[in-house]
Amino acid sequence: MAILCIDAMNFFHRARSGWSMGPAPVVFNFMRNFRALVEQFNPKRVYFVLEGKAQQRRDLLPEYKANRAVEAESKEAKELERFFSQVNEIVSLLKENFPISVVRHPRFECDDTIYNLVKSSTPVVDWVVASNDTDFIQLLNEFDNVKLWNPMKKSFVEKPSYDYVTWKALRGDGSDNISGIPGVGDKTALDLASNQEKLKSFLSEQSNLEIFQRNHRLIKFIGWSEQEAAEMTCSLPKKDWNPLKETFEKYEFKSLLKEETWQKFVDTFEPLWG
Repeated sequence: MAILCIDAMNFFHRARSGWSMGPAPVVFNFMRNFRALVEQFNPKRVYFVLEGKAQQRRDLLPEYKANRAVEAESKEAKELERFFSQVNEIVSLLKENFPISVVRHPRFECDDTIYNLVKSSTPVVDWVVASNDTDFIQLLNEFDNVKLWNPMKKSFVEKPSYDYVTWKALRGDGSDNISGIPGVGDKTALDLASNQEKLKSFLSEQSNLEIFQRNHRLIKFIGWSEQEAAEMTCSLPKKDWNPLKETFEKYEFKSLLKEETWQKFVDTFEPLWG
């Protein structure tokens, strides 16, 4: 059995699609998806990893992910308020009543936290990381004991033949507001990342090298010191399913409260209590 590591915010946003009726559709969709994922992989431990601040990357590039804030502001305020209200309720339930480790580092992003959890583990332990964030592909380059599961495509991501961080540092990442080297798209970046001689020649131009080095630092996961690792918080749940059942009753999740379905839900997580 592997350790299952879940990108929390990625999973929350996935829960925004699907069943949309009632006062808490995000809670409903999340619980169904979460149980199904745990049942599928039958892990010996689950890490549910929340976001922290991206301070180091914003110090390097102040506009890092600034486009996401603009996008969020453009959406309906009430819709966002409802979404985050449900997210907070889910997090509270997971922290207090589920046999999983809800973890967060206040000064690092979820990606870095997952990277450091894997890095601190013994290589004989298998890990499955669940996220459709392509940045996690770099885990496949570095660790042989990691698999990346894309919950949207419902398939594992293949390990690339080239270095992912090099490729992305060349072409940039529009989703994170990281501009690439002018004139370099996916195809050119792949060609350069696959040929060290071409890459060395291309980066001999100072302007190209400066952008590449900056992007490489922005994209590559950040390793922690022992002192930084000690700042990570981890939940300490108690074995009590009543708060979850009361939440299901409050929102009238009738399909989840059917005796057989509810028992299946509990049975999925019981082994994780150890």
